[in-house]
Amino acid sequence: MGKLRAASPAIAREATPMRPSRALSKAVRRRAVAVSEKLAARGLGAFVWGKKLDRDLSRGVLPGIVSARSERRRCLARRKEADGVRAASAAARRKSPPPPAASLARAAEEAAKEAAFLLEQRRRRAGIRFAEGRPRRIDMLVESLAGARRCALAASRGASSEEMEELGEEIRAQAGLDTANGAFWEAAMVLCDAEISKGRRGGGGYLHSEVAADMMSVVEGKSLEELDAMEQTIAVRMAAGESKIGDQLQEVIGLIRVEKAKKFLAQNYSTSDDAGAPPSFDDHKTDPRSEREDRITDADEEGSEPLRPVALLAAAAGAEWRKPKYVARARTGYEWNKYNRVHYDHEHPPPKTVRGYTFVLHYPELAAGGKPPQCAVEEDGGAGDTCIVRFHAGWPYEDVAFRIVNREWERSRKSGFRCTFERGVLRLSFHFKRFFYKR
Repeated sequence: MGKLRAASPAIAREATPMRPSRALSKAVRRRAVAVSEKLAARGLGAFVWGKKLDRDLSRGVLPGIVSARSERRRCLARRKEADGVRAASAAARRKSPPPPAASLARAAEEAAKEAAFLLEQRRRRAGIRFAEGRPRRIDMLVESLAGARRCALAASRGASSEEMEELGEEIRAQAGLDTANGAFWEAAMVLCDAEISKGRRGGGGYLHSEVAADMMSVVEGKSLEELDAMEQTIAVRMAAGESKIGDQLQEVIGLIRVEKAKKFLAQNYSTSDDAGAPPSFDDHKTDPRSEREDRITDADEEGSEPLRPVALLAAAAGAEWRKPKYVARARTGYEWNKYNRVHYDHEHPPPKTVRGYTFVLHYPELAAGGKPPQCAVEEDGGAGDTCIVRFHAGWPYEDVAFRIVNREWERSRKSGFRCTFERGVLRLSFHFKRFFYKR
């Protein structure tokens, strides 16, 4: 590599920028990378800035990073400067007075308002999903706690291990927000953990099956006070080291706690109707991003409006046709595009637009099997801005049709599209595609 001399500032200002040769640029880059790797092995980081290397070469200035000694000196100076800034910042924090009680109270009040807002939105979403016939397991607990339904014990019936693990995550998140009802969520968590452990161990434990059955028969007949006394007695024996079968006693304590949780929920948040068949749940995993999108949607005042069916031709005479029960709603909300942001605000919002639709149709006669219902989109006469979505199941159910906006559907599940038929319930839910144009 040809030698370059560091030009003085005056010469560098007068020099006309010139493009360095490709060979020279590659040689300087290789040297800079070698110096960076050498310093990295000594615990010093040296960033190779390619464009700055070319700029220095074009000005006739030798880049400093190609000299290991000078670059090491600069790295140590930067580290010393950063340590001094951190030390000064820490000293300033130590000298600064603690925040006043008023600011702490204000922060606590804002946190309480945020938790109350989240709880209210989750309660509303649970009610909407129940009304549309697609409840989730956490909705059973939310509705039971709110007093709208007494169905807490039905939340875990017929659930798989994956569904119970998801329910456990949602219970923990709900308990972190709703600290006022800690006893309820603690009992729900005990039952959920018991089902998860049972699934992981294949239904077995440290106790023999016959011993466990006998123990359960004893535990099930006790009241809450008697169960508390039994648990305390066993805990005292284990703490005193009287028994060497600690694993079995721990299993017994687990049975007692599960029974206590069942009795607590049954007495306060459940009815005998929970013993029936479990409802059709809408089980799917959630993440923080979807929760945040739900909050944004609620803050944007998205709502839903019921739809009326379109009149169709009468079914064939002589057959006992029945109209299926259904829930059909249009999802509406505000479009805050550039025009609406200029001409409207949140106090005077623009007209709502249709963002999508949700359809839930019940066909109990088809729950046992057979051909699932079909959904088709048809033209709405000569109207181009609307179309007809028609649901056809065949005898003994009549066709049901609805008039919707004629726009392109978003068919990815991540965007909310769903079309399923399970346990005699057909669900179709979708959003319209949104297009953004840039000038």
